[in-house]
Amino acid sequence: MRSPALPSSVPTPAAGAARRSGSAAPPGRRDTRRPAGRPGATVRPAAGPAMPAATGPLTQPGTTPGLRPLPPHIWFAGRLLEVLTGRQPLTCLAGRVRDEAYQRLWELHAARADWRRRARGRTPYVYRCRIFRTAGGALEVTAVVALDQDVFRALAFRLEPGDDESGPGYGPARWRCTAVAAR
Repeated sequence: MRSPALPSSVPTPAAGAARRSGSAAPPGRRDTRRPAGRPGATVRPAAGPAMPAATGPLTQPGTTPGLRPLPPHIWFAGRLLEVLTGRQPLTCLAGRVRDEAYQRLWELHAARADWRRRARGRTPYVYRCRIFRTAGGALEVTAVVALDQDVFRALAFRLEPGDDESGPGYGPARWRCTAVAAR
């Protein structure tokens, strides 16, 4: 069976290629203006002082330029937010939270089901984080967290510096979360 003939108004691919080879302008364009440069011309760099040759690596091996570890209060605020919104399991903070605060975190996790519903579909983030340094070296932190476009909640927690025998923790100072509250 023969294929039906194409109407004369539909261009064939060969006809389109022949039309494009003669002119780079769209069909119906009458002017001869072109963008800067000619097609196929090479671009030469502007004249100027030569760049000095690099003599070695710009950063130390194993480091990422421009990235520093987060301060402990911001790191903890982000982790607490992820736990309370259900994005991380509570056990991800197991070695960094003292016993009483860990129990309170379990209670908050169960009581804050609305945080998980509000944050569904959007990524919650720490909007603002403020610290107060006590005389003993502890940090009392308040954080405003955004769950949705116009939904903000408050977190408060206390970080105390640990000692070398206190086991693994965040950073060289080994901060421990000793109290948690959320509204």
